[in-house]
Amino acid sequence: MINQPDISSLRQDASATKSQQAQHNQAPLGKTDREDEAGHLRRVADELGGANSGSVRLLSAILNSEETGERRAAAAAALGALGDRHAIAALRALLEQDDPHGWEIAVHGLRQSRDRAGWMSLESIALDHVRTLEAPEREPLHAFRLLVMGRTKTMDRLFRAIDGHSRSLSPAAARAFTAVAVRSVPGEMATIMALRLGISGSTGGSARASASNPFTLEQVSLATGLQVETVRRLEGVAWETVQRSRPYAEIRQNYEVNGDKFRSAD
Repeated sequence: MINQPDISSLRQDASATKSQQAQHNQAPLGKTDREDEAGHLRRVADELGGANSGSVRLLSAILNSEETGERRAAAAAALGALGDRHAIAALRALLEQDDPHGWEIAVHGLRQSRDRAGWMSLESIALDHVRTLEAPEREPLHAFRLLVMGRTKTMDRLFRAIDGHSRSLSPAAARAFTAVAVRSVPGEMATIMALRLGISGSTGGSARASASNPFTLEQVSLATGLQVETVRRLEGVAWETVQRSRPYAEIRQNYEVNGDKFRSAD
């Protein structure tokens, strides 16, 4: 014998389904309480585009528009989260332009990517610009770009190459970048970092630091009058500062305040 369906139960189910469909159809394209800005833009792009290609087109349009920085950053984060090659290419193109504010937005998006492509873009762009570091401009934009990007393997290799022993990186490029990086941190930390790295032009009393003869912690302590532990702590903060992704305005301000205190080696 076939059991008869419970009519009242079916009516309740139908009513609930109808209500859910109505809510979905009436759902605004605006951000819901449970969404952040990037999540909202990603949802809207999916709904209007229907596929990754449509999403990328819509988000890229916002990324390259005159929208507010916050909305462009949200679009960048959404592109980074999508992670396909077209989304990463849109972010990479923005990072390769000579627009410092665009660098910040692009880096924000690329660092949201959970896929290898996002991180590899940062690495490849850093490596692509190494040669441009050898002859720094009046305002060393290429070094600034690397500092806005934050830590990459290329950055680490540039710091290690200042002694001229690298087989793959130019010592001139390494020294030029390192000089800009040192100037990009606040005064006292810049002095400590310069002495520890042996940046040309950094002195401590009658002694002179060089890439082949960087100062020890004790020598920096004597040169600056700071306790060894204070030197150690400030050096650690300086490295953390250089290696994190920072706003262009902060980098440039420190660079200008430090002036010609340090110069790249000839």
